[in-house]
Amino acid sequence: MKKQQKRTPYVEPRVTATVVELEQGIAAGSASVNPGGTSNPSSPKTEDWFDNGSQNTDFDI
Repeated sequence: MKKQQKRTPYVEPRVTATVVELEQGIAAGSASVNPGGTSNPSSPKTEDWFDNGSQNTDFDI
């Protein structure tokens, strides 16, 4: 005698689409980045890099 296998009914897949509208430029003026110091914000502070001939150094990025 063969066993009867119970099958679950077929459920067809659903495809949905969600439309999202974005507003452009909402945060265009809210951020202010100054690469330099407080006295001269448009000119960044730079320092010379001295290697001293060593190949095993840590780098600060």
